Amino acid sequence: MGSGDIVDKKLKKEKKSKDKAEKAEKKEKAEKKEKKESKRSESDGIRKETKDKKKDKAKQDKLARALDAHLQADAAASSDVKEDVDENVPDVDPEDIIKPAEELVPFALPLADDKTHKKIYKLIKKGAKLKAICRGVKECEKAIKKCPLRQSQPANATAPGLVIIAGDISPMDVIMHFPILCEEHGVPYLYIKSRADLGVAASTKRATSVVMLKAEGKKPASGKSDDGEDKKVSPEEYLEAWKEMTKIAQKQWTVQVEPWVKGIHPMQIAAQTKQ
Repeated sequence: MGSGDIVDKKLKKEKKSKDKAEKAEKKEKAEKKEKKESKRSESDGIRKETKDKKKDKAKQDKLARALDAHLQADAAASSDVKEDVDENVPDVDPEDIIKPAEELVPFALPLADDKTHKKIYKLIKKGAKLKAICRGVKECEKAIKKCPLRQSQPANATAPGLVIIAGDISPMDVIMHFPILCEEHGVPYLYIKSRADLGVAASTKRATSVVMLKAEGKKPASGKSDDGEDKKVSPEEYLEAWKEMTKIAQKQWTVQVEPWVKGIHPMQIAAQTKQ
C-alpha cells in the first residue's frame, strides 16, 4: 500500500468523524429547541388557565354581590314597621313602604267632611310656611311623645298640637297606633281622604301619611298668592285658624268616635239586638 492510499484513508476517517460530530451537534440543537418550545407551550397554557380562573372568580363575586343586594332589598320590603325605633340603628322609613289604598282604612275616625278638607289644606300650607309642622310617621311620633300625657295636663290647657292623618294607607298598620298615641297625650286628630293631597299641602316632594301642626311656628315667612303677588303669612292668622281646626277635631271626635268608645253607636246597638 502506497503513501497516497494511507493519506486518503486518514482523510476519509476525519471526514466521517466530522460528519458524525455535525450530526450530533444538529441533533442536540434540535432536542434543545424542542424542549424549549414544549416549555413555552406549557407556560402559556398555565397563564391562560390562570387568566380564565380570574375571570370566573370575578363573575362569581359579581353574582354574589348582586344576589346579596337583592336579598337585602327583599328583607327591607318585607320587614315589619316597629313602633319604638332605635335612632342609632338604620331602618327603613315607613313612608317608603306605604302605598295608596283604594279605600279608606276602617278606623278612619273622625273623618273630616269636604268643607273641612279645604280648611285643613289651607292651614297646612300656612303651617309649612311658618315652619310649624312635622311631617311623616317617625317625625310625628317623636313630636307626639314629647307632649305631656293627658293626665298631667290642666283641664283648660291648650292642645299641644293637631295631627292630620291620611286614610288611604296600605298597610294600615303603619298609622294604626296614631289615634291611641294622640289620645294618650291629649292631641286632637282628624283623618282626611288623600295622602297625595296631604303631601302637596305640606310642601313635600312625596305623598305624606301624617303631619302634626303646632300652635306656633319658628318665624314668619312670605309666599305668593294664586295671583302671583307676594303675601305674608301672619302667625296670628295661622294661630286663629289652628285653634278653630282644633275645636272642629275635638267636636268630630265627640260625634264620630265617642259613641263607639261608650258602646252606644247605632251599629253596635243593632249588633247587640241581633244577638
